[in-house]
Amino acid sequence: MLKPILSDPMPTASQTIHAFTVDLEEWYQGLELPIDAWSAHESRLERGLSVLLRLLDDAGVRATFFVLGCIARTHPDLVKSIHDSGHEIGSHGYQHERVDALGHEAFREQERQTKGLLEAITGAPVVGFRAPFFSVTAQSLWALEILAELGYRYDCSVSPVVTWRYGIKGAPEGIFDITDIGLTEFTLSTWSFLGKRMAAGGAYFRIFPSQWSRQPFLNGAGPGMFYIHPWEYDPGHPRIKFGRRAMMTHYTNLSGTAGRTAALLEKFSFAPACDVITAARSAGTIGSHILRNLNAVADLSESAAP
Repeated sequence: MLKPILSDPMPTASQTIHAFTVDLEEWYQGLELPIDAWSAHESRLERGLSVLLRLLDDAGVRATFFVLGCIARTHPDLVKSIHDSGHEIGSHGYQHERVDALGHEAFREQERQTKGLLEAITGAPVVGFRAPFFSVTAQSLWALEILAELGYRYDCSVSPVVTWRYGIKGAPEGIFDITDIGLTEFTLSTWSFLGKRMAAGGAYFRIFPSQWSRQPFLNGAGPGMFYIHPWEYDPGHPRIKFGRRAMMTHYTNLSGTAGRTAALLEKFSFAPACDVITAARSAGTIGSHILRNLNAVADLSESAAP
């Protein structure tokens, strides 16, 4: 059973606790640039991160930071400091490669390496994972079995929102146990716009009116999950050319991220993902599925693709 990582009391039963999650990566690492091109770009990780950590500290909120293994290797003191401040450390893969592009053995080895590295730095178990680009998709649900084999207790990679990068159409939303492999899934939280599902966080949070992206956190909606990146708090990071669709979302309204986040933290109660799962389990609100059923949903999604 996952244990709360905080010594502070959780919010009262009348308050829904949502997960605040952060993908800890450089501004250029999620742009699908070749890895050997990364060294040509300026490191600005701590600029946006310092803004985000201050916002969280001011609000008295602790979060889950899904950390790239390559970031942990080059910034071990930073990762240790985040952990020592009371935040949960999870894995975001080793160097932001899509799970479905890695294959079984490469994924298993990279996750074994990343988990061990993070645990050596923090001195604490690493039990949560989020795939780069939310890339546990129809082609890579096998990764969930590998995560369970390696000792992960929960995953935050499945997206019911479908984009050109990720998503499984029809995937269940929220927190549920995948009972046949012993892993808990906490999916992206969504809201609807013109019949389409949008995600609670990232570019959606910056582009659309803030009251729209707050929908998953309203009373009665159940535990939701917010996600963000440190570079979204650094509007001065370099502008470079890459995929047109990704450019449109990457650079939009970066100057508004901090203010919108402060308002979100003031209005709703947030905690690390592991604590939200624990609270939901105590309340008896976690559903269950088996991997075969998720595969069936993924197969339908894949067959319907153009």
